[in-house]
Amino acid sequence: MSRIVLKVGSNLLVKKSGELDRRYIAELAREIANLKSLENEVVLVSSGAKAAGFGYLSGRSAEHDLYLKQALCAAGQVQLMKLYETVFDLYGEKVAQILVNRDDFGHRKRFLNLRNTLIGLLEMGVIPIVNENDTTSTEEIMFGDNDILAAMFAMGWKADYLILMSTVDGIYNEEGKVMRVFDSASKIKSMSGSSWGTGGIGTKIRAARGASASGIKCCICNGRELSNIGKFIHGIETGTVFEPIDSSPGARKIWIGFLSTPGGSLIINRGAITALKRGKSLLAVGVERVEGEFSQGEVVRILSFEGEEIARGISNFSSFEVDRIKGTRSDKLSSILGHDCAKVVVHIDNIYQN
Repeated sequence: MSRIVLKVGSNLLVKKSGELDRRYIAELAREIANLKSLENEVVLVSSGAKAAGFGYLSGRSAEHDLYLKQALCAAGQVQLMKLYETVFDLYGEKVAQILVNRDDFGHRKRFLNLRNTLIGLLEMGVIPIVNENDTTSTEEIMFGDNDILAAMFAMGWKADYLILMSTVDGIYNEEGKVMRVFDSASKIKSMSGSSWGTGGIGTKIRAARGASASGIKCCICNGRELSNIGKFIHGIETGTVFEPIDSSPGARKIWIGFLSTPGGSLIINRGAITALKRGKSLLAVGVERVEGEFSQGEVVRILSFEGEEIARGISNFSSFEVDRIKGTRSDKLSSILGHDCAKVVVHIDNIYQN
């Protein structure tokens, strides 16, 4: 049994006319039902709400106004789920809707509640269908594309496979050939998207690289050929594969490194960078500057002077406290703050290093 997250975008679900492609969605449901019949657990991350609303509301456009886009998505999400319910029912499968925002991953308690809901649905044999909650998202918390959402969901669920379905055969190198295994050192040919999608090949690469870093095997492949799903799961060459990194972090560090929303930043000196790479905690003496405001227990970005993100971690102090103790030896912290406190700013057990 494998845990599989499958992402399908609007470009695949929608015809050129703007209507949902019912035949394609029915065939997609059959593929997912087949995977489930082999005792796999499958989560479908599906775009298409905006396009479904466009078709349902007789072609009303919302290209430039966020509030109209949200209205289209509110109407379209209903139509999308009605269609999914109908086609999955043909194969005796039940579905459930999960709508999420980035904040649901960034707050640990809400993330755990989301994960528990997912576990419950799968235990009941229900196929979860996930989408961004466009009706409540703002520009600051929008995923921008469900590739990122799918990767975050796969990491949070500790999936075995992530499949990002595209309208192209994979990632093309400069010579126009598909990379069978992703190579970050190779130059990539840019690809244009369609009017219905919000992301591009760059977004898919970022999503796949993040998931593979957490131990998930990923693939970017042509979603018009639905047989590519089974090929990838069974190890048959298709699309561009991102091999998982063997030494993947635990669930807590995955959340810190990939799913959390940092509240601010700590700029550290070179000595502190060296110490982190040697598996040491971040001490106050290594902190040069504080950016942003955050509370004790919040995730912070740990940066070099050049602005490179070295790591992320959970701070034992608020931004106000770190600003007071920065550059100070650990045995002096309590006297400066006036109370007993931790000896390290960020403990190594609460750090994810890039």
